[in-house]
Amino acid sequence: MPLLVSDRMGERVASRREFIRLVLMGTGATYALSLGACNRPSEMRVLRAPKRIQDTPKFAVAHALIRGRAGIPEPSKTYTSDVVIVGAGLSGLAAAATLEQQGYSVTIVENESKVGGSAVSRELGGGLAPLGSVYFVEETPELKMLMDLGGIEPLLCPDDGYDFGHGEVIRDLWQDDVLDYAIHNDADRDGMKRFRDLLLGMDNLPLYPLPRRVTDDLRYLDVSAEDWVKEFNSQTLTTVLNSYSRSSMGALLSRTNLFCLLNFYSSEFGPSFDLPRYTLPGGTGAIAAAVSPKLSNVKSDHLVVRVRQNNSGSSVDAVNENGEIVRFKAASVIVAAPKYQVPYLVEDLPSANVKACKELAYAPYITLHLVSDLPLLEPDVYDTWNLTSEFETDVVNPGSVPGSTFNKNVASLYLPMDQFARGVLENPELFARKVTDVVDRFMNTKSLEQQASLREIYAWGWGHGIIEPTPGSHSGIAQQAMQSVGRIHFAGTDCDAAPAIENAVYHGARAARDVMDALIGPTTT
Repeated sequence: MPLLVSDRMGERVASRREFIRLVLMGTGATYALSLGACNRPSEMRVLRAPKRIQDTPKFAVAHALIRGRAGIPEPSKTYTSDVVIVGAGLSGLAAAATLEQQGYSVTIVENESKVGGSAVSRELGGGLAPLGSVYFVEETPELKMLMDLGGIEPLLCPDDGYDFGHGEVIRDLWQDDVLDYAIHNDADRDGMKRFRDLLLGMDNLPLYPLPRRVTDDLRYLDVSAEDWVKEFNSQTLTTVLNSYSRSSMGALLSRTNLFCLLNFYSSEFGPSFDLPRYTLPGGTGAIAAAVSPKLSNVKSDHLVVRVRQNNSGSSVDAVNENGEIVRFKAASVIVAAPKYQVPYLVEDLPSANVKACKELAYAPYITLHLVSDLPLLEPDVYDTWNLTSEFETDVVNPGSVPGSTFNKNVASLYLPMDQFARGVLENPELFARKVTDVVDRFMNTKSLEQQASLREIYAWGWGHGIIEPTPGSHSGIAQQAMQSVGRIHFAGTDCDAAPAIENAVYHGARAARDVMDALIGPTTT
Protein backbone atom coordinates (compact mmCIF):
# COMPACT_ATOMS: atom_id res chain seq x y z
CA MET A 1 0.00 0.00 0.00
CA PRO A 2 1.43 3.44 -0.87
CA LEU A 3 2.57 5.45 2.12
CA LEU A 4 0.28 8.35 1.20
CA VAL A 5 -2.91 6.40 1.91
CA SER A 6 -1.71 4.60 5.02
CA ASP A 7 -3.67 5.31 8.17
CA ARG A 8 -0.82 7.23 9.69
CA MET A 9 -0.24 9.53 6.71
CA GLY A 10 -3.94 10.06 6.13
CA GLU A 11 -4.29 11.07 9.75
CA ARG A 12 -1.44 13.56 9.37
CA VAL A 13 -2.95 15.15 6.28
CA ALA A 14 -6.45 15.35 7.73
CA SER A 15 -5.22 17.05 10.89
CA ARG A 16 -2.52 19.24 9.36
CA ARG A 17 -4.05 22.48 10.57
CA GLU A 18 -4.04 21.20 14.14
CA PHE A 19 -0.52 19.84 13.68
CA ILE A 20 0.96 23.18 12.69
CA ARG A 21 -1.11 25.53 14.81
CA LEU A 22 -0.20 25.64 18.48
CA VAL A 23 -1.72 27.76 21.19
CA LEU A 24 0.75 28.25 24.00
CA MET A 25 -0.02 29.92 27.28
CA GLY A 26 3.08 31.77 28.47
CA THR A 27 4.95 29.94 31.20
CA GLY A 28 6.40 33.12 32.67
CA ALA A 29 4.40 35.82 34.42
CA THR A 30 3.89 39.41 33.40
CA TYR A 31 4.30 41.85 36.25
CA ALA A 32 2.54 45.17 36.73
CA LEU A 33 3.87 47.80 39.13
CA SER A 34 1.67 50.42 40.74
CA LEU A 35 3.70 53.54 41.50
CA GLY A 36 3.31 55.34 44.80
CA ALA A 37 3.63 59.05 45.47
CA CYS A 38 7.41 58.79 45.63
CA ASN A 39 7.59 57.16 42.22
CA ARG A 40 8.72 53.87 43.76
CA PRO A 41 7.05 50.50 43.35
CA SER A 42 4.55 50.13 46.17
CA GLU A 43 2.73 47.01 45.01
CA MET A 44 3.41 44.15 42.64
CA ARG A 45 0.64 42.00 41.28
CA VAL A 46 0.95 39.11 38.88
CA LEU A 47 -1.22 39.35 35.80
CA ARG A 48 -2.35 36.51 33.62
CA ALA A 49 0.34 35.73 31.06
CA PRO A 50 -0.39 36.95 27.54
CA LYS A 51 -1.88 34.48 25.11
CA ARG A 52 0.70 33.11 22.69
CA ILE A 53 -0.19 31.71 19.29
CA GLN A 54 2.32 30.15 16.92
CA ASP A 55 1.39 29.67 13.30
CA THR A 56 3.20 28.78 10.10
CA PRO A 57 2.26 27.89 6.56
CA LYS A 58 1.91 24.17 6.08
CA PHE A 59 5.33 23.63 4.57
CA ALA A 60 6.12 20.74 6.96
CA VAL A 61 3.39 18.71 5.29
CA ALA A 62 4.72 19.70 1.87
CA HIS A 63 8.15 18.40 2.84
CA ALA A 64 6.69 15.06 3.94
CA LEU A 65 4.61 14.51 0.81
CA ILE A 66 6.71 16.15 -1.88
CA ARG A 67 10.32 15.77 -0.80
CA GLY A 68 9.59 12.36 0.69
CA ARG A 69 8.37 11.20 -2.72
CA ALA A 70 5.51 9.20 -1.20
CA GLY A 71 3.48 7.15 -3.63
CA ILE A 72 0.47 8.98 -5.05
CA PRO A 73 -2.60 6.88 -5.88
CA GLU A 74 -5.16 7.63 -8.56
CA PRO A 75 -7.52 10.52 -7.78
CA SER A 76 -10.96 10.11 -6.22
CA LYS A 77 -12.20 13.30 -7.93
CA THR A 78 -11.37 15.04 -11.21
CA TYR A 79 -12.17 18.61 -12.30
CA THR A 80 -11.56 20.25 -15.68
CA SER A 81 -10.96 23.87 -16.70
CA ASP A 82 -9.01 25.78 -19.36
CA VAL A 83 -6.13 26.66 -17.03
CA VAL A 84 -5.01 25.47 -13.58
CA ILE A 85 -2.97 27.85 -11.41
CA VAL A 86 -0.86 26.46 -8.58
CA GLY A 87 -0.70 29.03 -5.79
CA ALA A 88 -3.06 31.81 -4.72
CA GLY A 89 -0.57 34.50 -3.83
CA LEU A 90 -0.84 37.84 -5.60
CA SER A 91 0.92 36.37 -8.62
CA GLY A 92 -1.57 33.53 -8.96
CA LEU A 93 -4.48 35.91 -8.40
CA ALA A 94 -3.17 38.27 -11.09
CA ALA A 95 -2.86 35.36 -13.52
CA ALA A 96 -6.41 34.18 -12.77
CA ALA A 97 -7.91 37.65 -13.05
CA THR A 98 -6.16 38.27 -16.38
CA LEU A 99 -7.42 34.99 -17.82
CA GLU A 100 -10.98 35.25 -16.51
CA GLN A 101 -11.33 38.74 -17.93
CA GLN A 102 -10.66 37.17 -21.34
CA GLY A 103 -13.29 34.47 -20.83
CA TYR A 104 -11.13 31.51 -19.81
CA SER A 105 -12.24 29.08 -17.12
CA VAL A 106 -9.62 28.96 -14.35
CA THR A 107 -9.06 26.88 -11.23
CA ILE A 108 -6.65 28.09 -8.55
CA VAL A 109 -5.25 25.37 -6.26
CA GLU A 110 -3.87 26.66 -2.95
CA ASN A 111 -2.25 24.78 -0.07
CA GLU A 112 -3.22 27.27 2.63
CA SER A 113 -6.65 27.87 4.12
CA LYS A 114 -6.67 31.44 2.85
CA VAL A 115 -5.20 33.15 -0.16
CA GLY A 116 -2.47 35.77 -0.40
CA GLY A 117 0.83 33.98 0.10
CA SER A 118 3.07 36.50 1.87
CA ALA A 119 0.34 39.13 1.36
CA VAL A 120 -1.83 37.87 4.19
CA SER A 121 -3.40 39.53 7.23
CA ARG A 122 -4.94 38.49 10.53
CA GLU A 123 -7.43 40.16 12.84
CA LEU A 124 -5.58 41.31 15.95
CA GLY A 125 -6.54 43.98 18.44
CA GLY A 126 -9.77 44.79 16.63
CA GLY A 127 -8.18 45.42 13.22
CA LEU A 128 -6.36 43.70 10.38
CA ALA A 129 -2.60 43.43 10.85
CA PRO A 130 -0.37 42.39 7.94
CA LEU A 131 1.63 39.25 8.71
CA GLY A 132 3.94 39.69 5.73
CA SER A 133 3.92 42.16 2.84
CA VAL A 134 2.97 45.66 3.97
CA TYR A 135 3.37 48.20 1.14
CA PHE A 136 4.23 48.87 -2.49
CA VAL A 137 5.91 51.80 -4.20
CA GLU A 138 4.31 51.87 -7.65
CA GLU A 139 0.70 51.46 -8.74
CA THR A 140 1.55 49.33 -11.76
CA PRO A 141 -1.09 48.43 -14.38
CA GLU A 142 -1.30 44.90 -12.95
CA LEU A 143 -1.78 46.11 -9.38
CA LYS A 144 -4.36 48.64 -10.53
CA MET A 145 -6.21 45.88 -12.36
CA LEU A 146 -6.40 43.82 -9.16
CA MET A 147 -7.46 46.76 -6.99
CA ASP A 148 -10.12 47.80 -9.51
CA LEU A 149 -11.41 44.23 -9.53
CA GLY A 150 -11.52 44.19 -5.74
CA GLY A 151 -13.04 47.67 -5.51
CA ILE A 152 -10.31 49.08 -3.25
CA GLU A 153 -8.17 52.20 -3.32
CA PRO A 154 -4.57 52.44 -2.10
CA LEU A 155 -3.63 54.73 0.77
CA LEU A 156 -0.48 56.75 1.27
CA CYS A 157 1.80 54.87 3.63
CA PRO A 158 2.83 56.79 6.78
CA ASP A 159 6.49 57.72 7.17
CA ASP A 160 9.29 55.55 8.54
CA GLY A 161 11.34 56.27 11.63
CA TYR A 162 14.88 55.31 12.67
CA ASP A 163 15.88 54.29 16.18
CA PHE A 164 19.63 54.68 16.71
CA GLY A 165 19.39 53.69 20.36
CA HIS A 166 19.53 57.27 21.64
CA GLY A 167 16.02 57.38 23.12
CA GLU A 168 14.21 58.98 20.20
CA VAL A 169 12.82 57.99 16.82
CA ILE A 170 14.23 60.05 13.95
CA ARG A 171 11.76 61.03 11.22
CA ASP A 172 12.56 62.06 7.64
CA LEU A 173 16.13 60.84 8.06
CA TRP A 174 17.40 61.62 4.56
CA GLN A 175 16.84 65.40 4.72
CA ASP A 176 20.09 67.36 5.12
CA ASP A 177 19.11 69.02 8.39
CA VAL A 178 17.96 65.74 9.90
CA LEU A 179 21.16 63.96 8.90
CA ASP A 180 23.14 66.86 10.39
CA TYR A 181 21.25 66.42 13.65
CA ALA A 182 21.23 62.60 13.82
CA ILE A 183 24.71 61.69 12.52
CA HIS A 184 27.52 63.36 14.43
CA ASN A 185 30.52 61.98 12.57
CA ASP A 186 31.32 64.15 9.55
CA ALA A 187 32.64 61.37 7.29
CA ASP A 188 29.76 59.10 8.27
CA ARG A 189 27.17 61.76 7.49
CA ASP A 190 28.89 62.77 4.23
CA GLY A 191 28.81 59.16 3.02
CA MET A 192 25.05 58.97 3.62
CA LYS A 193 24.46 62.20 1.69
CA ARG A 194 26.61 61.04 -1.24
CA PHE A 195 24.68 57.75 -1.37
CA ARG A 196 21.35 59.58 -1.35
CA ASP A 197 22.38 62.07 -4.00
CA LEU A 198 23.80 59.38 -6.24
CA LEU A 199 20.62 57.29 -6.20
CA LEU A 200 18.32 60.28 -6.62
CA GLY A 201 20.41 61.51 -9.54
CA MET A 202 20.72 58.23 -11.42
CA ASP A 203 19.00 58.37 -14.80
CA ASN A 204 19.78 54.75 -15.66
CA LEU A 205 18.50 52.87 -12.63
CA PRO A 206 18.17 49.12 -13.15
CA LEU A 207 14.55 48.24 -13.81
CA TYR A 208 12.34 45.19 -13.37
CA PRO A 209 11.14 42.97 -14.96
CA LEU A 210 14.51 41.41 -15.66
CA PRO A 211 15.43 41.26 -19.33
CA ARG A 212 15.18 37.71 -20.61
CA ARG A 213 18.51 38.13 -22.40
CA VAL A 214 21.53 38.50 -20.13
CA THR A 215 23.66 41.55 -20.98
CA ASP A 216 27.07 42.81 -19.82
CA ASP A 217 25.34 45.68 -17.99
CA LEU A 218 23.22 43.20 -16.09
CA ARG A 219 26.25 41.08 -15.15
CA TYR A 220 28.02 44.24 -13.95
CA LEU A 221 25.26 44.90 -11.38
CA ASP A 222 24.65 41.26 -10.45
CA VAL A 223 27.35 41.34 -7.77
CA SER A 224 27.38 41.68 -4.00
CA ALA A 225 26.03 45.04 -2.85
CA GLU A 226 28.35 45.08 0.17
CA ASP A 227 31.55 46.18 -1.57
CA TRP A 228 29.79 49.01 -3.39
CA VAL A 229 28.22 50.31 -0.17
CA LYS A 230 31.61 50.21 1.60
CA GLU A 231 32.92 52.78 -0.88
CA PHE A 232 30.83 55.45 0.87
CA ASN A 233 32.88 54.94 4.06
CA SER A 234 29.82 55.32 6.32
CA GLN A 235 29.17 52.78 9.05
CA THR A 236 25.71 54.22 9.68
CA LEU A 237 24.84 53.81 5.99
CA THR A 238 26.02 50.20 6.10
CA THR A 239 23.92 49.57 9.22
CA VAL A 240 20.81 51.16 7.69
CA LEU A 241 21.17 49.30 4.41
CA ASN A 242 21.95 45.97 6.07
CA SER A 243 18.74 46.26 8.10
CA TYR A 244 16.82 47.18 4.97
CA SER A 245 18.43 44.41 2.94
CA ARG A 246 17.59 41.77 5.56
CA SER A 247 14.00 42.95 5.96
CA SER A 248 13.14 43.65 2.32
CA MET A 249 15.44 41.25 0.45
CA GLY A 250 15.94 38.47 3.01
CA ALA A 251 19.70 38.68 3.62
CA LEU A 252 22.61 40.97 4.44
CA LEU A 253 24.25 43.13 1.76
CA SER A 254 26.92 40.49 1.34
CA ARG A 255 24.25 38.06 0.06
CA THR A 256 22.14 40.47 -2.01
CA ASN A 257 23.03 41.98 -5.35
CA LEU A 258 23.62 45.57 -6.35
CA PHE A 259 20.93 45.51 -9.06
CA CYS A 260 18.16 44.89 -6.55
CA LEU A 261 19.51 47.28 -3.90
CA LEU A 262 19.70 50.18 -6.36
CA ASN A 263 16.23 49.50 -7.73
CA PHE A 264 14.56 48.95 -4.36
CA TYR A 265 16.17 51.66 -2.26
CA SER A 266 15.78 54.36 -4.89
CA SER A 267 12.09 54.43 -3.86
CA GLU A 268 12.70 54.54 -0.09
CA PHE A 269 13.75 58.14 0.65
CA GLY A 270 10.22 59.19 1.49
CA PRO A 271 7.57 61.76 0.52
CA SER A 272 9.98 64.66 1.12
CA PHE A 273 11.74 63.49 -2.04
CA ASP A 274 8.46 62.91 -3.89
CA LEU A 275 8.73 59.16 -3.32
CA PRO A 276 5.45 58.08 -1.72
CA ARG A 277 4.63 54.48 -0.81
CA TYR A 278 1.19 52.89 -0.73
CA THR A 279 -0.59 50.49 1.55
CA LEU A 280 -4.04 49.43 2.74
CA PRO A 281 -5.56 48.62 6.12
CA GLY A 282 -4.24 45.11 6.66
CA GLY A 283 -1.31 45.67 4.30
CA THR A 284 -1.24 44.19 0.81
CA GLY A 285 -3.24 41.21 2.10
CA ALA A 286 -6.27 43.45 1.64
CA ILE A 287 -5.78 43.10 -2.13
CA ALA A 288 -5.88 39.31 -1.96
CA ALA A 289 -8.89 39.35 0.35
CA ALA A 290 -10.81 41.67 -1.99
CA VAL A 291 -9.90 39.91 -5.25
CA SER A 292 -10.31 36.23 -4.38
CA PRO A 293 -14.14 36.38 -3.93
CA LYS A 294 -14.36 37.85 -7.45
CA LEU A 295 -12.71 34.78 -8.99
CA SER A 296 -14.80 31.80 -9.96
CA ASN A 297 -12.94 28.80 -8.59
CA VAL A 298 -10.38 28.97 -5.77
CA LYS A 299 -9.61 25.63 -4.11
CA SER A 300 -7.91 26.28 -0.76
CA ASP A 301 -6.57 23.54 1.54
CA HIS A 302 -5.33 21.58 -1.47
CA LEU A 303 -1.64 20.63 -1.29
CA VAL A 304 -0.29 20.16 -4.81
CA VAL A 305 2.00 17.13 -5.05
CA ARG A 306 2.41 16.56 -8.81
CA VAL A 307 2.17 18.42 -12.11
CA ARG A 308 2.13 16.46 -15.38
CA GLN A 309 1.72 17.19 -19.06
CA ASN A 310 1.39 15.30 -22.35
CA ASN A 311 0.43 16.05 -25.95
CA SER A 312 -3.26 16.39 -25.11
CA GLY A 313 -3.13 18.51 -21.95
CA SER A 314 -1.85 18.80 -18.39
CA SER A 315 -2.93 17.80 -14.91
CA VAL A 316 -2.34 18.84 -11.30
CA ASP A 317 -2.76 16.34 -8.46
CA ALA A 318 -3.43 17.65 -4.95
CA VAL A 319 -4.26 16.31 -1.49
CA ASN A 320 -7.28 17.96 0.10
CA GLU A 321 -7.81 18.45 3.85
CA ASN A 322 -9.55 15.06 4.05
CA GLY A 323 -6.51 13.27 2.65
CA GLU A 324 -8.12 12.60 -0.74
CA ILE A 325 -6.29 12.88 -4.04
CA VAL A 326 -7.97 15.38 -6.36
CA ARG A 327 -6.96 15.87 -10.00
CA PHE A 328 -7.36 19.13 -11.92
CA LYS A 329 -7.10 18.80 -15.71
CA ALA A 330 -6.50 21.69 -18.11
CA ALA A 331 -4.89 22.69 -21.35
CA SER A 332 -2.17 24.65 -19.49
CA VAL A 333 -0.80 25.10 -15.99
CA ILE A 334 0.67 28.19 -14.35
CA VAL A 335 2.89 27.42 -11.35
CA ALA A 336 2.74 30.51 -9.13
CA ALA A 337 4.33 28.76 -6.17
CA PRO A 338 7.97 29.20 -5.08
CA LYS A 339 10.37 27.58 -7.52
CA TYR A 340 12.19 25.60 -4.87
CA GLN A 341 9.13 23.32 -5.08
CA VAL A 342 9.15 23.02 -8.87
CA PRO A 343 11.73 20.19 -9.25
CA TYR A 344 9.65 18.11 -6.83
CA LEU A 345 6.30 18.93 -8.43
CA VAL A 346 6.84 18.99 -12.18
CA GLU A 347 7.59 15.64 -13.78
CA ASP A 348 10.29 15.49 -16.46
CA LEU A 349 11.56 19.00 -15.80
CA PRO A 350 14.62 19.74 -17.99
CA SER A 351 17.91 19.48 -16.09
CA ALA A 352 18.77 23.14 -16.78
CA ASN A 353 15.52 24.25 -15.14
CA VAL A 354 16.08 21.91 -12.19
CA LYS A 355 19.56 23.34 -11.65
CA ALA A 356 18.34 26.94 -11.87
CA CYS A 357 15.43 26.36 -9.46
CA LYS A 358 17.75 24.75 -6.92
CA GLU A 359 20.22 27.64 -7.17
CA LEU A 360 17.59 30.18 -6.09
CA ALA A 361 17.74 31.04 -2.38
CA TYR A 362 14.82 31.70 -0.03
CA ALA A 363 14.94 33.33 3.39
CA PRO A 364 13.02 31.91 6.37
CA TYR A 365 11.14 34.62 8.19
CA ILE A 366 9.23 35.25 11.42
CA THR A 367 6.91 38.13 12.23
CA LEU A 368 5.80 38.69 15.82
CA HIS A 369 2.66 40.69 16.51
CA LEU A 370 2.31 42.09 20.02
CA VAL A 371 -1.14 43.25 21.15
CA SER A 372 -1.12 45.60 24.12
CA ASP A 373 -3.30 48.05 26.02
CA LEU A 374 -0.62 50.76 25.94
CA PRO A 375 1.18 51.85 22.74
CA LEU A 376 4.64 50.37 22.21
CA LEU A 377 5.47 52.50 19.15
CA GLU A 378 5.26 56.08 17.96
CA PRO A 379 1.67 56.68 16.79
CA ASP A 380 2.58 58.54 13.56
CA VAL A 381 5.38 56.25 12.35
CA TYR A 382 4.52 53.23 10.22
CA ASP A 383 7.84 51.39 10.18
CA THR A 384 10.51 51.94 12.85
CA TRP A 385 13.97 50.63 11.99
CA ASN A 386 15.65 49.26 15.14
CA LEU A 387 19.26 49.80 14.16
CA THR A 388 20.76 48.50 17.43
CA SER A 389 18.77 45.26 17.62
CA GLU A 390 20.40 41.93 16.80
CA PHE A 391 16.97 40.35 16.23
CA GLU A 392 14.22 42.35 14.51
CA THR A 393 15.18 44.69 11.71
CA ASP A 394 12.10 46.88 11.94
CA VAL A 395 8.76 47.16 13.73
CA VAL A 396 5.54 48.07 11.91
CA ASN A 397 2.67 49.97 13.51
CA PRO A 398 -0.40 48.89 11.47
CA GLY A 399 -2.58 51.22 13.52
CA SER A 400 -0.88 54.25 11.93
CA VAL A 401 -2.57 53.51 8.57
CA PRO A 402 -5.61 55.75 7.96
CA GLY A 403 -8.85 53.79 8.12
CA SER A 404 -7.57 51.16 10.55
CA THR A 405 -10.02 49.96 13.22
CA PHE A 406 -7.76 48.74 16.03
CA ASN A 407 -9.11 49.02 19.59
CA LYS A 408 -5.76 47.92 21.03
CA ASN A 409 -2.19 48.63 20.04
CA VAL A 410 -0.31 46.29 17.69
CA ALA A 411 3.45 46.21 17.14
CA SER A 412 4.67 43.87 14.38
CA LEU A 413 8.32 42.80 14.63
CA TYR A 414 10.04 41.57 11.44
CA LEU A 415 12.69 38.89 11.94
CA PRO A 416 14.50 37.64 8.83
CA MET A 417 16.54 34.56 9.70
CA ASP A 418 19.62 32.87 8.30
CA GLN A 419 19.01 30.05 5.85
CA PHE A 420 20.40 27.41 8.19
CA ALA A 421 17.81 28.42 10.82
CA ARG A 422 14.83 27.26 8.73
CA GLY A 423 14.49 24.18 10.96
CA VAL A 424 13.45 26.47 13.82
CA LEU A 425 10.13 27.03 12.05
CA GLU A 426 9.50 23.30 11.75
CA ASN A 427 10.16 22.61 15.44
CA PRO A 428 7.43 24.04 17.72
CA GLU A 429 9.69 24.03 20.77
CA LEU A 430 12.55 25.86 19.03
CA PHE A 431 10.05 28.26 17.50
CA ALA A 432 8.62 29.02 20.95
CA ARG A 433 12.09 29.62 22.41
CA LYS A 434 12.98 32.00 19.59
CA VAL A 435 9.72 33.91 20.01
CA THR A 436 10.21 34.15 23.78
CA ASP A 437 13.79 35.42 23.45
CA VAL A 438 12.86 38.15 20.97
CA VAL A 439 9.71 39.29 22.79
CA ASP A 440 11.54 39.42 26.13
CA ARG A 441 14.34 41.50 24.66
CA PHE A 442 11.96 43.88 22.90
CA MET A 443 9.68 44.32 25.92
CA ASN A 444 12.64 44.89 28.25
CA THR A 445 13.22 48.15 26.38
CA LYS A 446 9.74 49.32 27.41
CA SER A 447 8.42 50.70 30.68
CA LEU A 448 7.00 48.40 33.35
CA GLU A 449 3.53 49.73 32.58
CA GLN A 450 3.96 48.90 28.88
CA GLN A 451 5.24 45.44 29.76
CA ALA A 452 2.21 44.81 31.96
CA SER A 453 -0.16 45.89 29.17
CA LEU A 454 0.89 43.07 26.81
CA ARG A 455 -2.13 40.87 26.10
CA GLU A 456 -1.38 38.67 23.09
CA ILE A 457 1.57 37.44 21.03
CA TYR A 458 0.93 36.09 17.55
CA ALA A 459 3.96 34.51 15.88
CA TRP A 460 3.89 33.83 12.15
CA GLY A 461 6.69 31.77 10.64
CA TRP A 462 7.23 31.69 6.86
CA GLY A 463 9.16 28.64 5.74
CA HIS A 464 10.34 30.20 2.47
CA GLY A 465 8.96 33.69 2.78
CA ILE A 466 11.28 35.77 0.63
CA ILE A 467 13.25 35.08 -2.53
CA GLU A 468 16.77 36.47 -2.05
CA PRO A 469 18.32 38.47 -4.92
CA THR A 470 21.66 36.75 -4.41
CA PRO A 471 24.71 37.77 -6.46
CA GLY A 472 24.51 35.86 -9.74
CA SER A 473 20.78 35.22 -9.54
CA HIS A 474 19.90 37.94 -12.06
CA SER A 475 22.26 36.99 -14.89
CA GLY A 476 21.08 33.57 -15.98
CA ILE A 477 19.62 31.71 -13.00
CA ALA A 478 16.28 33.56 -12.74
CA GLN A 479 15.92 33.71 -16.52
CA GLN A 480 16.37 29.94 -16.83
CA ALA A 481 14.08 29.14 -13.89
CA MET A 482 11.22 31.18 -15.40
CA GLN A 483 11.35 29.48 -18.81
CA SER A 484 8.08 27.79 -19.80
CA VAL A 485 8.24 24.02 -20.23
CA GLY A 486 5.68 22.93 -22.79
CA ARG A 487 2.23 23.57 -21.35
CA ILE A 488 3.64 24.63 -17.95
CA HIS A 489 4.36 28.30 -17.28
CA PHE A 490 5.85 30.00 -14.23
CA ALA A 491 5.05 33.15 -12.27
CA GLY A 492 6.00 34.83 -8.99
CA THR A 493 8.58 37.17 -7.52
CA ASP A 494 11.25 34.53 -8.05
CA CYS A 495 10.94 35.03 -11.81
CA ASP A 496 12.99 38.15 -11.05
CA ALA A 497 14.66 36.79 -7.89
CA ALA A 498 13.42 40.00 -6.28
CA PRO A 499 10.68 40.09 -3.60
CA ALA A 500 8.32 42.91 -4.57
CA ILE A 501 4.59 42.51 -5.11
CA GLU A 502 4.88 44.66 -8.23
CA ASN A 503 7.11 41.90 -9.64
CA ALA A 504 4.73 39.16 -8.48
CA VAL A 505 1.65 40.59 -10.17
CA TYR A 506 3.57 41.44 -13.35
CA HIS A 507 4.76 37.87 -13.74
CA GLY A 508 1.31 36.49 -12.93
CA ALA A 509 -0.22 38.57 -15.72
CA ARG A 510 2.68 37.77 -18.06
CA ALA A 511 2.22 34.02 -17.50
CA ALA A 512 -1.48 34.44 -18.29
CA ARG A 513 -0.60 36.17 -21.56
CA ASP A 514 1.87 33.39 -22.38
CA VAL A 515 -0.91 30.84 -21.86
CA MET A 516 -3.28 32.77 -24.11
CA ASP A 517 -0.58 33.03 -26.77
CA ALA A 518 -0.11 29.27 -26.61
CA LEU A 519 -3.84 28.57 -26.81
CA ILE A 520 -4.95 31.02 -29.49
CA GLY A 521 -1.78 32.54 -30.93
CA PRO A 522 0.04 35.77 -29.96
CA THR A 523 -2.12 38.51 -28.40
CA THR A 524 -1.88 42.15 -29.39
CA THR A 525 -2.00 43.53 -25.84
